[in-house]
Amino acid sequence: MANPTTNQAAQIELHRALAPRYAYRYSLPFSRLFQEDWHAEMISHVPPAARRILDLGCGTGFFLADLERLHPGAVGLDISHEMLKVSDQYVPDARLVTGDAERMPFQPNCFDVVFVKGSLHHTRDHVGFLKNCGAVLRPGGTLVMSEPCNDNPFIRGARWLLYKVSRHFDEGDQGFRRKHIVELCERAGLTVRRVKMYGVLAYVFAGFPDHLGVLRFVPGNVALTRLFLRLDRWICATPLLRWLGFHVVVVAERAESHSS
Repeated sequence: MANPTTNQAAQIELHRALAPRYAYRYSLPFSRLFQEDWHAEMISHVPPAARRILDLGCGTGFFLADLERLHPGAVGLDISHEMLKVSDQYVPDARLVTGDAERMPFQPNCFDVVFVKGSLHHTRDHVGFLKNCGAVLRPGGTLVMSEPCNDNPFIRGARWLLYKVSRHFDEGDQGFRRKHIVELCERAGLTVRRVKMYGVLAYVFAGFPDHLGVLRFVPGNVALTRLFLRLDRWICATPLLRWLGFHVVVVAERAESHSS
């Protein structure tokens, strides 16, 4: 990739260093169980007739591996070649592309579905990123995106602190409010069809053992994670409690005519 911007270069370096941590994160059974549930939630929004699917920002390929099992032939794109080298271990038959969403290496209108799992907040031109997602979708195609949500003030404060003190985060990578991410999609010419919260207890204790590893030492941590997942589904489906969710899953559609 020629002449990366300052943020692109920073993201490449950040994720080069993070690749081994991601591999460790997914190696623990309770964490893998949480990630599989998260992936299943996102994949459940694939339309039945979809055939051409892109995982944009596929990273180490764990989501892509689950996607490939249900929808063979998916394509994974990531800006970090180091991440893709890990991805190749888990999805050896997948089509992997090192590239940047700001300069998509794909023809317009070529995908039925684009997945974005936690990539939008790594960019700085959010509307431009989403416009690029829409440009590679066919008319009527589906964008499925999961991003950190800052509706909960406690989450917002915790993220702010982490991004300040940890070298594993870029301070510019902040989460979104539900309303804000819907507005970004609409400004990019996408029609939002569904907004859903995801992850509370399981997200905190099972999702990221490389940051908070206490569950590793708890007997029956897999069963406990299953309980957390059930509780999380109830919390995120309850109007008075869903603001507690750590992530927001957005399902949007490209209009028949899309302006870039």
